[in-house]
Amino acid sequence: NNRFTGAFPSSTISLNNLHTLLIDNNAIGGTLPALIGMMKTLVNLRLHKNDFYGDLPNFSDAILLETAHFDDNFFKGPLPQFGSQRLRELYLDKNSLTGAIPISYGGHPKLQILSARNNDLNSTIPASLASATNLGVLDLSYNKLSGELSQNLSQLTQVRQLYLNNNRLQGSFPSWLGSMKNLEIAHFNNNLFSGDLQLGYEFENLDYLTEFTIEFNQIDGMVPEDVCDLLLDVLTADCWGNPAAVDCPCCTKCF
Repeated sequence: NNRFTGAFPSSTISLNNLHTLLIDNNAIGGTLPALIGMMKTLVNLRLHKNDFYGDLPNFSDAILLETAHFDDNFFKGPLPQFGSQRLRELYLDKNSLTGAIPISYGGHPKLQILSARNNDLNSTIPASLASATNLGVLDLSYNKLSGELSQNLSQLTQVRQLYLNNNRLQGSFPSWLGSMKNLEIAHFNNNLFSGDLQLGYEFENLDYLTEFTIEFNQIDGMVPEDVCDLLLDVLTADCWGNPAAVDCPCCTKCF
């Protein structure tokens, strides 16, 4: 939270006992040295809201890393790999990152937040992500992700906020969504989901749900009365027109 400019101080890499590096909210630019990913004592790394560019290095040797904030920069290239089993927070938003979501991200048992919105990711969402069972926030919105959602993702029962909107996801709408019993926000709008809307009997038990958006897909059918009974703050669908693609008498807004 200053106005520091210039390049990343490479001499930082030589600090053998460095635990926390917080240089966020500045105007520091240039590329990150690859050696930063080999800092074995690093626990907290926050570089967000700067002017960094180039590829993100891998952090396979940063075995104590718990928080990594790279959002709001100009990074490009593939998502980095991480070797820490302690990783809890990973923010990659608002960069120009491309390619696939690494299968290895499912191998982080303590990961609670994975946020990579507003990039150019263009893979499927790997089924292995279901192994990150402590995930509470999963935000992959505003990318170019495609393919069908694996039913394995129903194992993410701790997810509270799920943002998959504004991608190219396709296939049937996930009928297993009701398995995510702690779900509060679920945004699926602006994708290519198709077919009849089948939410499954468990959906009515999502007592914490406040927002559910499914507009601008290729879905038809009806929003069940049980969903209306949840009295959501935000419920949006393609329910405009006569006939409407989706019959939704309780939607807060129709498109």
